Amino acid sequence: MEDISLRLGGLACPDCAQKLGQILERQKGVKKATVFFTTGKVKINYDPALVTREDLEQIIAKTGYQVL
Repeated sequence: MEDISLRLGGLACPDCAQKLGQILERQKGVKKATVFFTTGKVKINYDPALVTREDLEQIIAKTGYQVL
């Protein structure tokens, strides 16, 4: 398992942050995703054998947010 922290753009509210965390946690290989609305960051604990950083960035982009 690995941890990454990414800066996000486009988070409009705490509910948006919570929903993004839930979407990420439903992905195969993601153990935990915590989105911090106040800092605009997400911390993801994932298995790189099952999901790549690029996969995670694409998922974030598909939900309408930017990885900065």
